[in-house]
Amino acid sequence: MIDIQVCGSSSKGNCYVLTDNGSSIMLEAGISPRQLSKQGVKLSKIDALLITHEHGDHTKYAKDLLLSTKCDIWASASTLEFLDINRRCHHLKASNEQRIGKWVILPFDTIHDDEKVRAREPLGFFILTPSGQRVVFATDTNFIKGSFPKVNYWMIECNHDVQLVRKSSYPKFLQDRIIKTHMSIDSCKEFFKRANMDYTKHIYLLHLSDSNSEPSRFKKEIEDITGKPVSIA
Repeated sequence: MIDIQVCGSSSKGNCYVLTDNGSSIMLEAGISPRQLSKQGVKLSKIDALLITHEHGDHTKYAKDLLLSTKCDIWASASTLEFLDINRRCHHLKASNEQRIGKWVILPFDTIHDDEKVRAREPLGFFILTPSGQRVVFATDTNFIKGSFPKVNYWMIECNHDVQLVRKSSYPKFLQDRIIKTHMSIDSCKEFFKRANMDYTKHIYLLHLSDSNSEPSRFKKEIEDITGKPVSIA
């Protein structure tokens, strides 16, 4: 049975560990090896590290994790180039399926695009676990294109409520950037209205804003739409 551990899910740092049939992969590298160990993550058991894009809250400790684990890093060519990582690394490309040990990864394009914070080649991941479970992982995107068959677990960004952003004390340029580069509760709801939920066991809402989200409301609204259990990461 798959175990999903949320080690960090915010602008302070993002990291998730998926374990299935004795094999583990890590998604994102925004939490230090020391903090991961304190959270009970067995770094020696990580078989691969997947990174969605180059921003620091997802990559700050990528090189440290190379030193602290035996695993290789997998990300888009542009992400790895920006991070200046050229050893124990492998390129992922949207729509190109990749087998990594007992796992199968199908990367897909995400939308994290702004003049100041443009991600060069951001990706989401459609993951087939060793036991055959299907996981969709998408964060730091304002929209998710396409559809995914027979998904068991969704790990989807639900960053903000647009109205809360507009009422915030943030300057207008920052409000615009948040809305343009991150998924709102309304976009998240629209996505799940389109998605096939027949095989879904659980939904994880990721990367909620500390000041522009309402976790309990977001959880209830997604549960009402999908009829599935929801956890706030």
